Amino acid sequence: MNKPIKQFRLKKEYITSVPDDRYMVLSDLVGKIIFQGDSYACKDHPEFTKLRNKLCELGYIFIEPTYWNGDRVLKPFKLNKLSFKKGEQFPCAAAIAVKLDIRHKK
Repeated sequence: MNKPIKQFRLKKEYITSVPDDRYMVLSDLVGKIIFQGDSYACKDHPEFTKLRNKLCELGYIFIEPTYWNGDRVLKPFKLNKLSFKKGEQFPCAAAIAVKLDIRHKK
C-alpha cells in the first residue's frame, strides 16, 4: 500500500526572494578587480529558507551548497499543492513562485 505524500504549506508571501545587501567584489582570473560595489543579488525569503532547511532535516531534499538551484528531491512531497518527485530539482523560492503562478493560471 502506498503511503500518502507529505504536504507542506508556506504562506505565499514567503515564497519569494528578498534583496541581498552584501558588498561584492568581482575579479578576473589574475586577481584584477573588475567590479566593486553593492550587489544586486537576491536571496530566498528567510521563512522559505527555514522550510528548505526543515525539508533537508526531514530527508525530503538534499541541499547542494556549492551552486544555486542545485537542491534535489530525495522523496516525494507537495509544497502548497505543487508536487515534487524524487530526483527532481528543488529550486529557489522565486522559481517556485513562478511554478505556482503558472499552475494557478491553468
